Amino acid sequence: MHEIDRLVAGIAPDPGPGTTPIARELLEEITSVPVPARRRRSWFTLPHPRRWAAVPVLATLAALLSFGVAQAPASAALDIVLVDDHYVITVQDLLADPEVYQRELRARGLDITLDVVPTSASLAGQMFLINDMDRLRSGRMVPVEGPITTIGSPGPCERFLGCPIGVKVPVDFDKKAEITLGRQALPGERYKMPPGIAMPGEPLHCVDYVNKSVAEVAALLRERGVTPSYISNNGKPSGPSAPGGWYVHDGVMSADGQALLLVGAEPGTRRSSVPRSRC
Repeated sequence: MHEIDRLVAGIAPDPGPGTTPIARELLEEITSVPVPARRRRSWFTLPHPRRWAAVPVLATLAALLSFGVAQAPASAALDIVLVDDHYVITVQDLLADPEVYQRELRARGLDITLDVVPTSASLAGQMFLINDMDRLRSGRMVPVEGPITTIGSPGPCERFLGCPIGVKVPVDFDKKAEITLGRQALPGERYKMPPGIAMPGEPLHCVDYVNKSVAEVAALLRERGVTPSYISNNGKPSGPSAPGGWYVHDGVMSADGQALLLVGAEPGTRRSSVPRSRC
């Protein structure tokens, strides 16, 4: 499991169903399938971009034009532009080799690790940002608002964690940071940023499936064209079947049309998968 999966829960607000500690544990079950051949795809082709933070994008674009600073070459994986005392960074190639991102960031003196990982259409464009990895690893609190800030796309945003299209990094940023960005998975690719099955845009959105029987939840998923597999709460490997009378404790989408359910012989302690304010 990547370190981001263990650390992000300590600094990010609760994004709702599917990103509970149990759901994050399921990541280990769904990240072992090889990635298909790469192809170029721009961050700006992600579906439904909307606002993340109160950073006016039009003003940013105007600043770029007025400063006349040269942008990165067209072949670069990242677009990095100097505006005043910040780098404005967006991803041009979502399928570039990870080392290419790091090389382009290091060339600006930035110790930032950028991971672009496959996810569902509902989470494509979602970003997790840790401003100070060394501080977090030492056990100290890391403020959610840090020197690195996100740039939101214009228009309303319906996502709980916002709709970023880029980041602004101070030129003198001297800490170690990590950014994880979700991109829409390629056909047959497993998700490394798995959404909960009840999140907006997912098959059981606003369905309270927690502690329902395996038979009942499996039927609901199959009605929606989703094939479930299972992992038991005693840590046994996942499989294509589970006792129909067992209980579903949690669930995530592991790939397009595939779900992974955490199940057990007894009801779990979690009581609901549906936050009333979002249904």
